[in-house]
Amino acid sequence: MNNHGYEEQRNFPKMKIKTNVTYKVKHSNGHHHGTTGDLSASGLYMQTDFQLKEGDEIELVLTPNNDQLPPYVAEGKVVRMTKDENEPNQFHVSLILTDQNMLTVKYPD
Repeated sequence: MNNHGYEEQRNFPKMKIKTNVTYKVKHSNGHHHGTTGDLSASGLYMQTDFQLKEGDEIELVLTPNNDQLPPYVAEGKVVRMTKDENEPNQFHVSLILTDQNMLTVKYPD
């Protein structure tokens, strides 16, 4: 059991990773920004100031804080969204990743 009072049932370990994310809700206009908290092979947690809904499908790009790694491009589906208790304009979002590395990245020779 973890410190949240429930037993983790994940198939892949999660990593604490704090980086910027830019995302777009599929079939809508405009981009939004957030910050990641956790990342695993199958999911992502982020905090944002845009209120998503469960079931929203998004396209996202994680931009590393250094230029040693290329951006991480993926698609995901919102499985949980909660409002921050202390900051009413902030939302906690959990996603399952449905398609990863959709973009081919060219590396320098």
